[in-house]
Amino acid sequence: MRIFWLMIACLGGILALLAISRVVRELRPNPELKGLPMTSLEKLGWIGLAVTALVVAGIAGLVAIVGVDGFHEDPAARFTFWLLLMGALGIWGLAWARLRRDGGSVVVDERDRAILARSFSVESMVVLVSLVAWTVSLTEVFWDEGSIPIPYIQLLFWTTFVGGAMGRSLGIILGYRRELTVDA
Repeated sequence: MRIFWLMIACLGGILALLAISRVVRELRPNPELKGLPMTSLEKLGWIGLAVTALVVAGIAGLVAIVGVDGFHEDPAARFTFWLLLMGALGIWGLAWARLRRDGGSVVVDERDRAILARSFSVESMVVLVSLVAWTVSLTEVFWDEGSIPIPYIQLLFWTTFVGGAMGRSLGIILGYRRELTVDA
């Protein structure tokens, strides 16, 4: 039964990534922004989306290959997992440092602040959906046992953390691709 839920989770992750890529691809920039270069925040959003998508795919592949129990017990799998997470943080940090270096002092205007503030709503929805999916899946799988093994809890935490980072990046991109209305 566990393999069934693992396959459902992997399929759900793949479908979520496909849906996100379709939404982002279909969006068009605001007409007033057409022809303008990307802001540093928008570049960071695209980099964040790419990096977190790779991390999600890497974690899903790792869990599919060694399983959740093997993922926790196999030192090579744990090393690969931590390498994925630390590599993602390193890439994001290097991207931020390079954007600051190339642009001098990064300028953040009112629109960037508004987009960043609105990106929290996308991030929180991704985190909420992730927690609901994990709660339902883990409850159904481990109902008879009465407790959830630690490797699943660790996986729940890190996938929700990475999903939140992906949601933030997606929120930034959506902010630049949608019409932004300011409440007066």
